[in-house]
Amino acid sequence: MNATAWKRLFIPPLLALLLAPPSLVAAEHALDVTLLPGGEADLPALHRELERLSAGRRSPAVAPSAPGGGVSLPGLSRLETPEFLAATDPFVLEPLTGAERVLLLGPAEALDAAVEALAGRAGEAGASLVPLAVEGAGRLDPEALQGGDAALVLALPRLDAAAQEALFAVLNGAGLPSVALTDARQVERGALLSSPGALEPEAWLRRLALRLDDLAAGRTPEPLTSRPTLDRSWLNLETAARLDWSPSFALLGESRLVGEAPSGDASLSLERAVALALSGSPGLAAARQAVAVEAFDRDLAVSRYRPNLYLEATGRVIDEHRARSALGQEPERRTGGGVVLEQLLFSEPALAAIGISERLDRARRAELEVESLDLALEVAREFLDLLRLEASREVLEADLALARAQRDRARRDEAAGALGRGEVARFETELVQARERLEQTMADRERLAIALNRRLGRDPAAPLAPAEPDLENPEWLGGDDRFRAVLAAPASLAAWQAQLVERLLGDSAELEAVGELRRAAERELTSRRRAFWLPEVGFEARYTSEFSRGGEGERAPWESGNPLVQTGVGVLEGAGVALPETGRDQWSLGVSARLPLYAGGRRSIERDRAAARLERVALEDAEARLGLEARLRGASVELAAAWRRVALRDEARDHAEEALALAESAWREGALPQVALLDARTSARQAGLAAAEGRWQALQALVHLQRALGMTPGPMDERARERLLTGKDRPDQGRERR
Repeated sequence: MNATAWKRLFIPPLLALLLAPPSLVAAEHALDVTLLPGGEADLPALHRELERLSAGRRSPAVAPSAPGGGVSLPGLSRLETPEFLAATDPFVLEPLTGAERVLLLGPAEALDAAVEALAGRAGEAGASLVPLAVEGAGRLDPEALQGGDAALVLALPRLDAAAQEALFAVLNGAGLPSVALTDARQVERGALLSSPGALEPEAWLRRLALRLDDLAAGRTPEPLTSRPTLDRSWLNLETAARLDWSPSFALLGESRLVGEAPSGDASLSLERAVALALSGSPGLAAARQAVAVEAFDRDLAVSRYRPNLYLEATGRVIDEHRARSALGQEPERRTGGGVVLEQLLFSEPALAAIGISERLDRARRAELEVESLDLALEVAREFLDLLRLEASREVLEADLALARAQRDRARRDEAAGALGRGEVARFETELVQARERLEQTMADRERLAIALNRRLGRDPAAPLAPAEPDLENPEWLGGDDRFRAVLAAPASLAAWQAQLVERLLGDSAELEAVGELRRAAERELTSRRRAFWLPEVGFEARYTSEFSRGGEGERAPWESGNPLVQTGVGVLEGAGVALPETGRDQWSLGVSARLPLYAGGRRSIERDRAAARLERVALEDAEARLGLEARLRGASVELAAAWRRVALRDEARDHAEEALALAESAWREGALPQVALLDARTSARQAGLAAAEGRWQALQALVHLQRALGMTPGPMDERARERLLTGKDRPDQGRERR
């Protein structure tokens, strides 16, 4: 075909495409906005996804349609399918634990299907579902909320953000914890928690955009058979505080926390600082992901006991002499295929791999808990150091004001001729030194605030005002009579330490991790020893079929078409002699047992290495037990001493301030030399600093003791205090670590 013919062939279609109206180049689709979790508010994001997919061509436009109308996509009749709602059990979430009457809020047209999908989960949890339609502007009748224990909330695509905030304000005002089932962004609008199986909005919009782009291009879109999920809950800390509900350590560590206090109010409690660090730490997130990745080791180990199915195809050529002598059973050229099924029946290494992988997974999870507790301790230490520096700053500011007042009085006395220049210079020196001490403390405080902000995932320059714990509050042991009884005598302190050590050695994440490693090493050693005498047993089933054959030996001699040959074959078959046919399908079943007799000494080396590894883990276990006991005893002794020092230092501060007041009065009357006055002020300053530091030293000792016991550093409820002071757990608490 010449160039002119090519032009005549392609130019008209090209012109038609270029001159086509825009409506034909990029179609406009109407979409039911109830298929978007955010309703019309999600349309701009959907447009951006379509523009990204268009890659230079005009992207299809999407307009909202009436409910039930718009473009039809395969697998997308509703946003919340029964399979999606039932995939995650919301009744195991902490806000719904023990709830008997659970309200189900959502659009009227979605409630019946949602109740049917969640009825089974609710029945298993012993809860009843009460549907409550959200219509119009989302206003709820407070009377309809009475008697409810919690609320499950479906997607609310017809309500904008302000209406949803008003809705959740009503729920929070009624004291109902709310769980967002589909749209996790409801947590940012006031819901308490989202389901870990909530929809991931960005991924959902990308999937919708791909299908709409396919429609615009004339392609058949793939069905939407599943919904992308976040696999992580969102938790609103402000709502939790408003409901006076305290989430567990596990929930705080695994959830994405929202609802941080606005920048105008930078007050931060120790409990919340620890929660922010556990939630936003990249190191902990990487450790959690590593545990999730290594959890596949057990699946890989178990997969060895699952059947293996193969399809195989073969082609073979042999020499003609061999083919001729095979009498048709082995032709010169042959192709065929088959199916092979292999099943491992018994293998000691495979069984050991399953057990070892389970032990290692438990050890890694225990190590992750240890890492979380260490991070919590570091945050608590920095938080309390910040409070210590703040208290020191107040003492040094008062000392600076006193030094300035004394210097000013000395100047007046110098002008009146009552003091010499040397005495005034001494007061000037004291004033400069007081200013230097204050500025250094303020610099240390700012530096520590920057480091703590970074650890909490906040802007380093964000204002940070740590909330001061009340040492007299029972949650910090100050008002607990049992703690005062422990500190009353050395015998009670020793008995308390013995209780703590006994409980620590039986309930320690560090020892749990080492114990799992030890059991894994023991299982490996057992497997290496058994490898000398236990065989590996397997089963194989094979079915083969011949596709073609040719060349010498294509047929057996008795399959010849010669009448004489066939007459002889008939005689033989009549006599009961069966002659085999060529080209027939074949099958076989087999069981095999395999035991290596010699493998280059590898089995002996692996056995000795496993024994050495077990000995190493046993030594690590012994070292960990000694270290934990020493750390616990040291922390308990320091806590008792620091708590007693608080009252002693407060008393010393009061006496030093009284002595300073008397020294100032005597110095003004000329009855006391200047050096004695400066010494009195120095003593008062040091006593004030010691008293300020003593309170935070006591809390530092407490958080170290909590960490040694595997508890999250911070204020303690009644259960946690009983666990700390008596070494016992309540029956309803079990082995839960706070």
